[in-house]
Amino acid sequence: MATPARLHQRLVWKYVAVVGLLVAAAIVSVGISESYFSYVDSKRAKTEAEADKASSAAISIRQFIEELGSDLERVARPIPGDPGGTERERSFKSLFLRQRAIRALTYLDATGTECVHTYSNEIDEINSRTCDGDRSNSEEFRRARAEQRYFGSVALSQSDGRPHMNIAVAEASPGEGVIVADVDLGSVTDAILRAQLGTAGYAYAIDTNGQVIAHTTNKSLVLGDTNLRALPQVRAALASAVATRGVVTDGRDPEGKEVLSAWERVDPPRWWVFVEEPISVAFAPIESAIWRTVGLLVVFLLLAIATSVLLARNLARPIETIQVAAAKIGSGSLDERIEVSSRDELGALADEFNRMAARLQASYSGLEQQVQERTQELASALAELDEKSRELEAASHHKSEFLADMSHELRTPLNAISGFSQVLRKQLLGEINEKQAEYLDDILASARHLLSLIDDVLDLAKVEAGQIELEVTPFSLRVALERGVVIVRERATREDVRITLSSDPSVDTVTGDERRIRQVVFNLLSNAVKFAPAGSTVDVAAARLDGQVRVSVRDSGPGIAPEDQERIFEEFQQAAAGKEQREGTGLGLALSKRLVELHGGHIWVDSELGKGSTFVFTLPLQHM
Repeated sequence: MATPARLHQRLVWKYVAVVGLLVAAAIVSVGISESYFSYVDSKRAKTEAEADKASSAAISIRQFIEELGSDLERVARPIPGDPGGTERERSFKSLFLRQRAIRALTYLDATGTECVHTYSNEIDEINSRTCDGDRSNSEEFRRARAEQRYFGSVALSQSDGRPHMNIAVAEASPGEGVIVADVDLGSVTDAILRAQLGTAGYAYAIDTNGQVIAHTTNKSLVLGDTNLRALPQVRAALASAVATRGVVTDGRDPEGKEVLSAWERVDPPRWWVFVEEPISVAFAPIESAIWRTVGLLVVFLLLAIATSVLLARNLARPIETIQVAAAKIGSGSLDERIEVSSRDELGALADEFNRMAARLQASYSGLEQQVQERTQELASALAELDEKSRELEAASHHKSEFLADMSHELRTPLNAISGFSQVLRKQLLGEINEKQAEYLDDILASARHLLSLIDDVLDLAKVEAGQIELEVTPFSLRVALERGVVIVRERATREDVRITLSSDPSVDTVTGDERRIRQVVFNLLSNAVKFAPAGSTVDVAAARLDGQVRVSVRDSGPGIAPEDQERIFEEFQQAAAGKEQREGTGLGLALSKRLVELHGGHIWVDSELGKGSTFVFTLPLQHM
């Protein structure tokens, strides 16, 4: 047999290792997965925000360009019979009023000669003259005649430093002239400024050659004729012939720093809008959250290890006391023995259980013999009847005290035996063979049966010895009945028995020992479910009647014979039907009777053979 120290070492550290590894694996896996998904979600949110900003700016620019093109096309309709350009001048004035972004308008006739020219700030002084000034070789004239629309390059005005570009639209009829508009791109700059994301982010627009059109944080890039075609995100956008938008997670800024970039194309005039943010800034909150998560994981892991050590100690301590506690067991009546050949922890547990059972049997036998000897002495000495009666009463009192003390001492090791056997049976400490599993099942069944017997004996002995003091407090009788029903409902379901509860609304709060009253209710419900046939109903009712609180439990079982109706409330007595059951000690009703009488009440049964039974107990009104 292993010594307590060695047993403690083997079980404690094995338990700590298993629990620690399982908890650590769970915590680490949850932490890593949460950090990963948080990173992915945050990254997706950042890219979606940038894509939305880029899309919003592209839509604004596209609407601005489309409105200009549409207005220029309306003005570009040919005007026959207008040699002096009067109607053309009126249409120019109207266009200036609608589009404040147009800085200047020029009409080129079919030969490319400039016929009408005006500036927006001079709409009342349109320069209308005989057509002169040949611009037939200009880019805007040739491209507009060939493509209907032409968008020139962006340049800066020498007067005010603002970006502008030429937009040319051919007249509606082929072979006619071209309208050329010099357009201020302030609206484009404003749209790019609105697209900036946060304080560290920025936005910019480029043309088909990668030339910067506008930039939020470095407006001088436009002045320097800066080309960003070398940046990876710009190359990806320009190379995409199909996609109109995209996201680049490995982009670079002109200084070579990594950026998170989203872009969208603007057609016409085939520009690209980019919204970007440095990776270090975009993912800074995510990295902080990951480090906080790592810190919490370390703390929880340390707490888990410390908790597993404490749990292991609490588990091993009852096992260490089995050998010492089993040697002190000295009363009982068990005939079963467990035969095992192994000398490991399971064998040691079985040996101690056998020793406990043997001493229980010897103790109960010796106690009964002592009572019989006292009784015989009293019968043979009538002259000393009173004195011997007192001795018998004293012996009975000592018996009750002894049973109460011994039962209390037995419950602790029995609970330890049952708990440790369940741990071994579930194979939490390692695999067991089939024979060991069979022995463990025997241990658990015997321990539970003995524990139930000891509980009943303990309570009954304490009542007889006058050691039970009721903890009288107000409590809800209805709630106590509901809890009793809940406790036995699982067994009732297995037996296909339904339980109903009805309570008079006037019966709610009563005064008494709630735990003891619930114990009585549980005993009566357990008996009713045990004897009720499958498919039947057990009815529980509570009412106020004749100055008393009256609780009844009715079943439709086999019933109780009249000669047994008083005897079943005595210790270790059962009706004929009860003897056929495989469980029961004959103490439940006896204990229930003592507890009800301690409350000043009364308990009885109304029954006929074959018609079921109704157990009733009352509590006097003064206890309410």
